[in-house]
Amino acid sequence: MRHWQVRFGFMRLLAVTSLLVVAIGAGTASTLGSSASASSGYPPIPSGPITFEVSADLSGVAAAYGATTKAAFQNVTLQAFDATHPNGIDGHKVIIKIQNDASDVTGAVQAADQMVADKAAGVVTVSQSPAAQSQQLAVLTKAKVPVVSTLTGSQYADTSKYPYAFSPGGSVEQEGAVAAKWMATTNVKRVAVLTDGLPQDTDAVNQILAGMKRYAPNAKVVQSVTIPSGSVDDSAAITKAKAANPDLLLVYLGVGFGPVWQAMQSASWSPTILSSAGAWYDGFDAMGSLTGKAFAPYVDCADTPTQAFTAEQQDLFAKYSAVTGATSTNYLTYIASDSVPVEIMAAAIEKYHSTDPNAIKKAIEEMRDQSFIGIQYSFSPSNHFGLTGQYGPAVCAMGPPYAGGVGKVPIKQP
Repeated sequence: MRHWQVRFGFMRLLAVTSLLVVAIGAGTASTLGSSASASSGYPPIPSGPITFEVSADLSGVAAAYGATTKAAFQNVTLQAFDATHPNGIDGHKVIIKIQNDASDVTGAVQAADQMVADKAAGVVTVSQSPAAQSQQLAVLTKAKVPVVSTLTGSQYADTSKYPYAFSPGGSVEQEGAVAAKWMATTNVKRVAVLTDGLPQDTDAVNQILAGMKRYAPNAKVVQSVTIPSGSVDDSAAITKAKAANPDLLLVYLGVGFGPVWQAMQSASWSPTILSSAGAWYDGFDAMGSLTGKAFAPYVDCADTPTQAFTAEQQDLFAKYSAVTGATSTNYLTYIASDSVPVEIMAAAIEKYHSTDPNAIKKAIEEMRDQSFIGIQYSFSPSNHFGLTGQYGPAVCAMGPPYAGGVGKVPIKQP
C-alpha cells in the first residue's frame, strides 16, 4: 500500500505494464448529473461510469507492496465505498483502474500517460517513490487531472504549480512545525542529525530546521552526520553523533534504520530520538528498548491509549489489518490514504454534478471542516493539505501502547 512506502520514507523505483480493473458502486448512469450540472455552469458527467485510477507496483522490486495495494483496494476500500454508496456517484457506477508501475520510474510516467489517455476523473493514489511521484504529477498537472493522494515533498504545497493536487495527509512543512514546537515544550537544546542525504530526507530535515528557527530558537544543531543510503554498518556515524552529547537525535533515512538502532545499542547510547515514520516499517524490531524514547512527526494519531473509534473505523481497521497480515502500525492511515481520497472525490463531483477538473478542484477547495470516515479536512485555494482537527500533524510516540486494538494507532505527545 502506498502510504507505508514513501510517507514512511521508503525508496523505490517504479514502472507500468498491466492494468487491473475493479468496479464499485451500484446503479447505472443517470441524467441526474446532467440537469444539475447545467445550472452549476460546469459540463455534466458524461454517460457511463466514473473512473478513478491508482498507481501501484504490481511487478518489479517492490511488487510485494503492490500486491498489498491490490488486495486492499479489491477487498476493503472498494467494497466499503460500494456499501456506503449503493448508487455510485450521482447514479454513475465507479470504476477504479490500478496501473502497474512495475517498480520503475519510466514506467511510472507511462502509468500517468495511461491515466490521461483513460480520461480518468481523478487519481486517488500516485507513485510513492519521490522521483517517480514528481514525474507523474508533472504529467497529470499538465493534463489537469485532479489528484487526491499522499504527497511527499514540500514543493507540493505550492498550489500555483500544482493546482489539481491535494493530499489527505499533512505537509512536510506542517510536520516540521509540530516537531519544532514539541522540541520547545520538551526543552531540547542540543540536536544531532543523522541522514542519508537523499532529497526527500534532506527536505524533511530542512523543514524541521526551519521550524526550529521559528518555534524552538534555543534548539541548535551541534552535529550533522550523513551516511550512505542503505548502510549496514553505522558504528562510526553513531560514535560521532554521540560525542556531540545531544539532547535529541534526528534520524531521517529512506531505508536502513535497523543498522542505526543496532549501532546505538552497541554503543550503549539511548538518547531521545525523533525519526521519520519510516522507522515503524523498516527495522522497527531492532529498536528494542529504544522505542521508549522514540518519537515521529506524523498524522492520524490518537489522543490517548483509550480513545474510542467509530464502528465504521473499527470495521476498516480489522479489514485492512487482515489484508496486510497485521504487520503495519496505524491502520487509521490506511483509512486516510485509501478510503478517504475516494470519498473526497465523490463529494467533490456530487457538489457540482460534474467531473470537469475545475469543478472538482473548486469543490475540494471549498471544503471546510468536512469529515470523511471520522477524519476532518479543511482545504482552500492556498492549502491543498487539508488534514486538520484531532488527527492533524503531531509528534507521536513510536512505541506502544497503541490505541484502537487491531488499529494499532500511535499516541500523540503533548
